[in-house]
Amino acid sequence: MKKATAFATALFAVASFPLLAQQPSPANQPNPPATQQKPTNTEAAPPSNAAATPEAPAVELSPVNGELVSKLDSKTAKAGDNVVIQTRSAAKTADGTEIPKGSKLIGHVLVAQPSGAGSNSQVALQFDHLELKGGQSVAIHSQIQSIAPPEGAASASGAAATSAGPATAGSPSPGAANGAVRPGSAPQAAGAEPGTATSPGEGGSPAAGTVVARSGKIAISTTSIPGVLLANNEPGQQDPRMAQASSILLGAKKDIQLDGGTQVVVGVSATGGGTK
Repeated sequence: MKKATAFATALFAVASFPLLAQQPSPANQPNPPATQQKPTNTEAAPPSNAAATPEAPAVELSPVNGELVSKLDSKTAKAGDNVVIQTRSAAKTADGTEIPKGSKLIGHVLVAQPSGAGSNSQVALQFDHLELKGGQSVAIHSQIQSIAPPEGAASASGAAATSAGPATAGSPSPGAANGAVRPGSAPQAAGAEPGTATSPGEGGSPAAGTVVARSGKIAISTTSIPGVLLANNEPGQQDPRMAQASSILLGAKKDIQLDGGTQVVVGVSATGGGTK
């Protein structure tokens, strides 16, 4: 019961914490000062899209399985740091772009905020191009779909659970501790109501992929790594805070610490720029 209460408290804190927006680009200048003369009734009004980001057209994202090349830590991450995911299997985007095994998704940190005094941490990431074997580069749209521990860590956890003996009736299944879900398990369908789960972990922790909170047009869901949550645009929506970010990682009352080898599934779509 204590674990469930602590988890619910952390989730509430994350849900109420304002998601960090990425640093404004030169093309996205702040609004004019209030002292500037306003247009009269006879002057033309500014275009409506000057103050609002247009809805991005829906794109079909193809899942690409990969793993982090090096560690990502919200305590030390800084804006501009490179983040690389190497693909673990071949894939193909909806437009037919072939992604061989061993290709690299190249991204960087947009904004990072460490945890302090029990506060939440955040890391906004953008993966904007794909490096194929042979040096070709493909511009992409992307969204992180799931995160899971490195294979070795998952295997060690499973072995420890097995050595503890078979589960008795009514006891949690091996690997369910701390809400961990084995890689490959089916996530909760997008759009699920907060707090719902197909297979809750120990202490009532929701299964990986469960939407536990929403902020504007952003859905916040659990991952297979306890305490690490994933913020993405709601299906068919575009929140201004995600205009450049692929996804935002959230640490519930803790820092985000992902080891090299962490398994990541990224939804990818070629932007149509071709290779270079």
